[in-house]
Amino acid sequence: MTRLTSLIGSTCACLCIAWAGTASAQDQGTQRVGDQARAWMDLQASGTQASEAERPITGEVAERVYQRYLDSFTHPIPRQFTREAFTSDGEN
Repeated sequence: MTRLTSLIGSTCACLCIAWAGTASAQDQGTQRVGDQARAWMDLQASGTQASEAERPITGEVAERVYQRYLDSFTHPIPRQFTREAFTSDGEN
C-alpha cells in the first residue's frame, strides 16, 4: 500500500506542476502547439518529481519482461488495424 500511496502522491505532484505551468502560459496567451508536451518531457527528464521509493524487480520477473519484449519482434506490424483485431471473440 505504501508504494501505491507514493505513486499516487508523485502523480498528483506532477499534475499540479504541469497544471501550474499551463495556467501561466494561458494567462500570457502565448501557448503554442506542443508546449504542454515539451513541459511534460522536461519534467520527466529532470527527475525533480521522481519518486524516491525503490521499485526493484526480481530476476525472474525481469527475465520474463525482457523475453516478452524480444518476442514482440517476431510478429510483423500490420499495415492497418481493424477494430475486430482488438477483441477476443471478434465482436465490438
